[in-house]
Amino acid sequence: MGKSKGGSQTIGFAYFLGMAVAVASKVDELIKFKFKGDVVKEPRLQGCGSFTAKTGQQMGGGNGSGNKDSTIYFYDGTQKNADPYIAKQTGENMCYKGTSYFVINGFIGDNISSCPEYSIIAKRTKLAVSFDKGDTLSDINGDINPAHALWYILTSKIKLSENFLDGYSFEKTARALKDESFGISFVMSRSNEAKEWIKEILRTIDGVLYINKSNSKLALKILRDDYSPDNLFKINESNSANVKFTRKSWDDTYSKCIIKYTDNVQNIESSVSAINTATKNTLGYEKTYECEFMAISNARNAKIVLNRTMRKMSYPFANVKMSVSAELFKNLCVGDVVLFSNEKLKIKDMRLRILNLGGEKDEPYIEVEAVEDVFALKNLTVTSVQDSLYKPVDLKVGEIKYYNAVEATIENGSEQGIIPMAIAPTGMVQYFTASDGLSGKTVNLNKTWALAELAAPLEITGEVAREAKFIIKEITPLWAVNATDAGWQRLKMTCLIDDEYINFKTRKSLGNGLWEVSCLIRGLSGKKITSHKKGAKVWFAPKDANDLEVLPIISPNTTIFFKAGNFAESAETKKLEFTSSGEAKKAYPISNLKAWKSGGKTYFKWVNRVRLHGANFRSMDVIPAGIDENLMENEVLLKISDGTEFHIKADNFAYETDKKLTYSFYNAAYMTGILSDKTEITI
Repeated sequence: MGKSKGGSQTIGFAYFLGMAVAVASKVDELIKFKFKGDVVKEPRLQGCGSFTAKTGQQMGGGNGSGNKDSTIYFYDGTQKNADPYIAKQTGENMCYKGTSYFVINGFIGDNISSCPEYSIIAKRTKLAVSFDKGDTLSDINGDINPAHALWYILTSKIKLSENFLDGYSFEKTARALKDESFGISFVMSRSNEAKEWIKEILRTIDGVLYINKSNSKLALKILRDDYSPDNLFKINESNSANVKFTRKSWDDTYSKCIIKYTDNVQNIESSVSAINTATKNTLGYEKTYECEFMAISNARNAKIVLNRTMRKMSYPFANVKMSVSAELFKNLCVGDVVLFSNEKLKIKDMRLRILNLGGEKDEPYIEVEAVEDVFALKNLTVTSVQDSLYKPVDLKVGEIKYYNAVEATIENGSEQGIIPMAIAPTGMVQYFTASDGLSGKTVNLNKTWALAELAAPLEITGEVAREAKFIIKEITPLWAVNATDAGWQRLKMTCLIDDEYINFKTRKSLGNGLWEVSCLIRGLSGKKITSHKKGAKVWFAPKDANDLEVLPIISPNTTIFFKAGNFAESAETKKLEFTSSGEAKKAYPISNLKAWKSGGKTYFKWVNRVRLHGANFRSMDVIPAGIDENLMENEVLLKISDGTEFHIKADNFAYETDKKLTYSFYNAAYMTGILSDKTEITI
């Protein structure tokens, strides 16, 4: 790499490397090849093939090695033959069918200390979804049809059966989006990002997933002004009750919206914006709302989303909560539009979009939450402007400050497992998980717990304590809860203090971060009712007590790892040493033991109890053995103080003796034979 009058002189080294880089499962087209973040080739390669491109940087000053380009071999996932270089190096003739990848075997730079970064921009729109034979609707100007992307994520990543999805609604939505020429572009790096990308796609297209009541399948709908008012359900005083009408304040509106996105053609971050002059004049100043959409790839689609966002953010739309006739509106679905009239409110034929539907089975009313349909507004005028400056989204992730775990019981669904509890860190969090350090098994913490601490001690009360209450100081934000009796009895609101599960009905604010929690059911899942000191942490479950996430563990002593982050940044992993008592493996002791003597014999009678795996917090003390499972798990071991033992498969026993002896009963667990704690009597 250089000469002098005295002969050759080594002034550096040129480095060469062979490597294979996996890209995805399959790729329709390789569009661009990037070296150290810069596009150095646009091969536009469909199918397997090769091309030459810059793969290394020469030394400056004219003293470089002269090497620059290398041949890159690309395989799109349909290949039937192995790459010659990889086969030679590994000794294995594997084609890796179903995986797209590229192979470099050449120059990577002069005088470098590490391998450069190589990447590609590729397109995949042919997902072979069942509702679109031949993929006629999948490609929208080089982007993927959002309906196809949602179907693929739901079936391939979340593993929902296609039989559970309403194919007709997905096809209908796909055709509508094709007519709108509205496609999306994104990269999903990990399967555990699936749920977040579903939310992002629905947010981008203004769509909803809901259960189609006619076939009980998951259906897709986009929210548009695509209906005739004459065909809408009509809600008025004759078929509704408990109406609560509110309208957003002008102070909660915005006069300007900025939508940020990544332009895939220029490969730059960009933005579009719009101003509602009427809103600005009403507010008296300009108030800006900024939002980034991760799946938008061009300015046209960004302006479409901008228009819909502007309608939602710059207008003080109405919110309505009410009860409607279950019989008349049994076919009402989330996303539907209804005409709402109310003489007292002086409202006639207001178009409302259904947000939520609820209610108990067999009740005459459906609880409805709806919002004024801003998509149908005709008198809204916005002015689009192009911003020249863009501030990139902050990808930083904060610290995982609060995390813990409690031992799961057999009713939670595991003989050896834990229930992880954690508060999501601040920042852009796309994944939040807890994993067992020994097995590697992981559960998602997408719905995180809320946290408070006792502001005063909580004493022992009865199991069902309607009048009991305790005061807490919030650590993370809380919200008011006022459950129905049905929801309370079904354990919909659960918290954990120390090692005791407690169900509650009401949580109301006392101001200054203090809350009162009242109407309690204590000692859920067989946990002991105990007193708790001031300052004890109170963990509020994100779900009801019947559906808490359980992480199985393979050893009683393990380390739990809590991780959070996004595609670019991650929080510091937090570790929690955990020891399981093994109590969930033990059978329940027998109960209601009775003994008496008669005719030279000692008689015994008792009730066998079984553990109901995954029984969802039902109290085993009040479920007689045999109702849900076999009469008993295994057998009862009886040890008598005179040295004799008996193995009993019944709920009674007679022993021929007049002596006063001590009798110890042990219930044996199903299959494992692990013994319960003893139940002892002397007679």
